[in-house]
Amino acid sequence: MGLAPEIRPPQPDPTMRDYYRRTIAFARDTMRQPVKAGRDLHFSDLAFFLRFARPIWRVGVLALIATALVSAAKTVLPLSIKFFIDNVLLGETPDPGSLLAGAGGLLSSLNTLILALLVLGIFTGGMDLIRNYWTARFREDYAFNLQTALFEHVLSFPLSYFKSQQTGYILSRLSDDVQILQYTISQYLPQIVANALYVIFAFAILCTLNLRLTFVVVAFIPLYLLVNAVFIRRIRAATYRERERQAYVSRDLAEVITGIETVKSHAAEDREVHKVSRTLRDMVDARIRNTMLSAASEYFRIGTMSLMLIAVFWFGGNEVLAGAMTIGDFVAFAVYIVTFAPTVNTFFAFPVVMQPALTSAARLRDLFAMHGEPGAAPGTGGTLPGAVQGRIEFSGVWFGYSRENPVLRDANFVVRPGEVVAVVGRTGAGKTTLVNLILRAFVPQEGTIALDGRDLASLDPRWLRRQVSIVSQDLFLFHTTIEDNIRYSRPGATFEEVAEAARKAQIHDDIMRFPEGYQTVVGERGTQVSVGQRQRIAIARAFLKDAPILILDEPTSALDMQTEAQIRQTLRVLVRNRTTILVSHRPSLLDLTNRVLSIEDGRVQEFRGADVTIIPGTGCRYHTPGGSVVP
Repeated sequence: MGLAPEIRPPQPDPTMRDYYRRTIAFARDTMRQPVKAGRDLHFSDLAFFLRFARPIWRVGVLALIATALVSAAKTVLPLSIKFFIDNVLLGETPDPGSLLAGAGGLLSSLNTLILALLVLGIFTGGMDLIRNYWTARFREDYAFNLQTALFEHVLSFPLSYFKSQQTGYILSRLSDDVQILQYTISQYLPQIVANALYVIFAFAILCTLNLRLTFVVVAFIPLYLLVNAVFIRRIRAATYRERERQAYVSRDLAEVITGIETVKSHAAEDREVHKVSRTLRDMVDARIRNTMLSAASEYFRIGTMSLMLIAVFWFGGNEVLAGAMTIGDFVAFAVYIVTFAPTVNTFFAFPVVMQPALTSAARLRDLFAMHGEPGAAPGTGGTLPGAVQGRIEFSGVWFGYSRENPVLRDANFVVRPGEVVAVVGRTGAGKTTLVNLILRAFVPQEGTIALDGRDLASLDPRWLRRQVSIVSQDLFLFHTTIEDNIRYSRPGATFEEVAEAARKAQIHDDIMRFPEGYQTVVGERGTQVSVGQRQRIAIARAFLKDAPILILDEPTSALDMQTEAQIRQTLRVLVRNRTTILVSHRPSLLDLTNRVLSIEDGRVQEFRGADVTIIPGTGCRYHTPGGSVVP
């Protein structure tokens, strides 16, 4: 007979073991003392946010007065139980030394007590409706003032900020943090004000009912403070991590949706889902940590509240048994504690529940602390010259997106008023960078750029850009009508002026073929019209703006040869009597120019336009009439 098989105890599932290990590590990490995340709000920051309440301070005062009256009325209501038991049911005579003796004598009749309760109920309900209206008015107006000021401030940032940040991240900072702050103002601030007033009024009444029992209640306050001391910093750090990861999710989602054509053309849906899911997982983990910390702090506060109720019943019951307290006083005191304890719990939870709002406020304060462009906001400086001649001069300009790799090296050239200058070079040579420097999207690291002898750094950037019409290769149309998109360059233009600009840009006939004509909505980023039509709408904008300086950045890159020939004749009219910088790889456009600036290895070289011919297939080399090839 064989040996019996060895019986082994069940082994833990490795998968479950790893799961438990990760859970324990997650909980340990959640309760770990946090590294400082973000910056703390200071009193000056809180004072900063008060400025958005100044225009509506009267509404805030009315809401506060209504809140105080509602809280006072609700505080008085539990006293009716004392009068009902002691004075109506038991028929006891009020103690002449009691502060409530007068009210007890007046409400000793059941009819009088019921009438008083009806009046109090009607007053409380009506005043609560008024309070809700004024609170909602204050909340919405405050959020409006804050978000409007924030949006205006962010729009004053230099173009380099928007080029360095992803759209989804910026939108999250603009919307999510404001919504969190608005939610806090709408939910917690009115509640905390009402609770604070209720605590004050109720505490005064508790002292009147039984001073010694009130001291028992006060003895539990340090426990609430201890819970806050343990959890506040942890919740603040967890909230900061959650907000940042939420911004990253918005960033990644916006990027995928914006580039959906590229994603689908490369069948990359699974890759993008995987990438976004990793970011989502980080946000989910941060949100779970935040939720667990808030739940743990709430658990300890409720435990403290329960201990306080037990202590009140024990000490209060002994007071009644000893004859030191009436039944009505004890019942009223107990009712106050039943309502008072949750209110105290909410009051002391306020620093904890405010952490998301404080985190959002700190992030918003960081945005407000960022400096916009000089002169980008009214009253912030920047010269506003008179007439513009159009002389543009680069003197010793160095610029690079990193100092180790300069895009432009000691650029020196002059574009004279009314002159047409072409800028050519290989892809990535720095042609668009040169245009962005003229528009003050970036600032030179060395050297100066001047307009009519004035350094661009001294000019108001908004004024500067009003003097420039630009047709960029990065075509952007707004999700509105064709007419509104053309009029964007000059909002006060008439329809006849818009149509004339469209005719000059050779787009009028195309527009009239649409069923809605000029009222055709182009779709988001102009997806309902072709690339060539978008480019001609952009050219129509430049015609309509009629600025003294014109920048054409690959203006015919999306056009067929026939349309380009038509546009070229129109451009001859457009560039007349205005300073024009033309960035183009099209040899056919060089006959519009007086001179050519070639960018090679960051150096800017100058040639006469009539002496230069682009040799197809040779990148940025130029053939002169003498036969030599210039790199």
